Amino acid sequence: MLGLQLPDGPLRLACLGAHCDDVPIGAGATILRLLAEHPGSTVDWLVLCSDPTRADEEREAAAAFCADAASVEVRVESLPENVLPSISADVQALCAETARAGTHDLVIAPCPHDLHQDHRLLAEVAAQKWRDHPIWGYEIPKWDGDLRTPNLYVRLDDATAARKLDLLGRLYPSQHDRQWYDREVFSATLRLRGVEANHRWAEGFHARKTAV
Repeated sequence: MLGLQLPDGPLRLACLGAHCDDVPIGAGATILRLLAEHPGSTVDWLVLCSDPTRADEEREAAAAFCADAASVEVRVESLPENVLPSISADVQALCAETARAGTHDLVIAPCPHDLHQDHRLLAEVAAQKWRDHPIWGYEIPKWDGDLRTPNLYVRLDDATAARKLDLLGRLYPSQHDRQWYDREVFSATLRLRGVEANHRWAEGFHARKTAV
């Protein structure tokens, strides 16, 4: 069923990222909220590109963001960054394996209009492999300036927003020298989406298709 209404009780989530830290940046607080509100949930966490250092960071981050899950299956692959469209068959195969792992109640993936070619390809493949599932496309602030007004907001309390910011600051030390990677950027995005959602904090998503 394509829709925004999630079932009661435990959920099975698929969290997809082209790169390490994509999922926590785009949807970390939403994952924290969903798992807290749906005890017993399970998570399939797939990241396509990494190196050994970043892979270790990502596994630790997945465990931290999914601490309230009954179980989390983390798969961090080592495809090369920035060229995923040239190896789309590999991306499709990895996503197909994750899709076959079980029926997911929600797929969290990049948004289709993301200007980073790796993110955009993953969004397209997610729509192909999870054809009859709700897909929430997360947003990632970047130099390209591709943020658009979301059509779906997840409101967050103070503690959940702070938890996301704290985890991002602690779990990805390899990114601390990046000009764009800091608490102010992530906090500003949460606050802006909160204003748009008539709330203090929120994460924004792009839902391509809904049916109820």
